[in-house]
Formats: sequence, C-alpha cells, structure tokens
Amino acid sequence: MELALGTVQFGLAYGIAGTGHAVPETETRRILDAAWAHGVRTLDTASTYGDIECRLARLCGSNPFRIVSKVPAIPPALAPQEAANFALAQAEQSKQRLGQRLSALLCHRAEDLLGERGLAVYPALQRWADTEGVALGASCYGPDELLSVHNLHPVAVAQIPGNALDQRLPLALPQAMPDVDIHLRSAFLQGLLLMPEDAGCARLPAAAPALKRWHAWCVAHQLRPLVGALSIVKAFAAASTVVVGVETAAQFEDIASAWASASPALAPQLADHPPAVIDPRTWKP
Repeated sequence: MELALGTVQFGLAYGIAGTGHAVPETETRRILDAAWAHGVRTLDTASTYGDIECRLARLCGSNPFRIVSKVPAIPPALAPQEAANFALAQAEQSKQRLGQRLSALLCHRAEDLLGERGLAVYPALQRWADTEGVALGASCYGPDELLSVHNLHPVAVAQIPGNALDQRLPLALPQAMPDVDIHLRSAFLQGLLLMPEDAGCARLPAAAPALKRWHAWCVAHQLRPLVGALSIVKAFAAASTVVVGVETAAQFEDIASAWASASPALAPQLADHPPAVIDPRTWKP
C-alpha cells in the first residue's frame, strides 16, 4: 500500500477541518516537492477542483508524477449519446491539460456508468482511454456502487472512501479485487478524525458518540489520532493506495512520518455507518 496526494485543497477551500481558503501556489510547490521526496508518485485531481487541473502539470515542475483525474458529473438532461460526447470532451480536456502525466481517468459520478447512459458512456471512454494509454474507472461512494459498476464494465481503477468510522470496504471486499486498482480516500474523514475531541463533536454533533469511541481507542492504544487513522486504513487489504490531502508542507511531513510508523490495526468496533456520520454530502455547512 502506498500514499498518494490529493489536490482538491490546492484549488478550493475544502474540508470540515480546512482553513477556509485554497492553498497558495508557493505552498503547493513545497507540498509537491515534499511528497515526491517521500516517495509519493501519484496525484489525484479533477476538473471540478477549482482551477488546479489547469495548473497542476506546471506546478509539478520536474517531478514526473502520475495524475488521476475525473470526468465531472454528466448533466442529467443529456441523452445517452450526448452524455458520451460530453464525457469524451471532458476526457480530452483533461488530457490536454495534464499531457502524458495523465495515468487514469475516473467518472466522478459512478452512476453515470449505470443504465442506458452507462452503455453509451463507458464504451466511448474506453476506446478513448485505450488510444491514449489511460486507465479507466469510477469514483464511488461505497463498495456496493463499485460492484454495481464492475458488474457492467471492466473498470481498471476505482476510488472509494474509507476510514476508522467508515469500514464498509473491508466488510464488502476483505481482499483485493484482482482486476481493479482501488484507491482509498477520506482516510481522515475530511480531517474530522484529527480534530480535538470536543471540537469535532461540536462541529458534527451527529458523530459525537462515534468520535468519543474513536478518541478513547487512540488513547487506549497510545496512538496519536493521525497514526491511528493511518493504521486502520493500512489494514484495508482491498486498497492499494491511500489518497491524503494537506494544506501545508509541514502537514505532509507529519503524515509521511506517521505513515512510516503506522502498523495495520483492526478496529471494527469503531465503525459507524449512518450517512449523517460517514458521508460528507449529508453534512450541513
């Protein structure tokens, strides 16, 4: 399992524990250099992360990162062939922006690959991806969604959330899928797991009981929350990659150090599945 670096914070104010503004370019360069120095070789981005997809290749400098990007959600009013044309135009735009660094392209909304629309969109994207030498896949909100897409299409790569409170992935997929490279996101639940207990409970009251259990577990195991969070996702055998996001180079250095020291840990008792806790889409601003 390896670390990858997410770039949403470079283009947008992001996360329940974020600073409220996008990372400045000077700090972004420091972060990218630190990530490369610590062995990170994959970046995760999207055309909907502000303007970072446009700037990312330039900011990488001489570091030859592989970059995963995403086709944005397809407008629901489009007919199947129109949806396919929209997806192809977005794929080509990402290719023009990222060039040979583009290694994989995911559909940001996995449901765009289901039903009649999916039967038009996926084959069109697959032909494009084969020509460009790009792996094709989907960004999913859970393993069930991935399995639904995988039953219809031979996706090569997928992104799924998972963390101490969201352990659906190891329950559904205790082992790696032989034909799908799974990237785990939300290892810190947008930073909620790293906040002081009182601050986290105040910020998301629905998660207060789960957060109290989480912090008690960290204390009992004598682990900083950062090390504890990484230890738990290191035990998710189905994932090959953990995507983390930061706002400063110092934060990345801390994560890299914690990653090196973290040992896989099983803690199924911490899992809390209600969407109000584990799905940021349900959280109120």
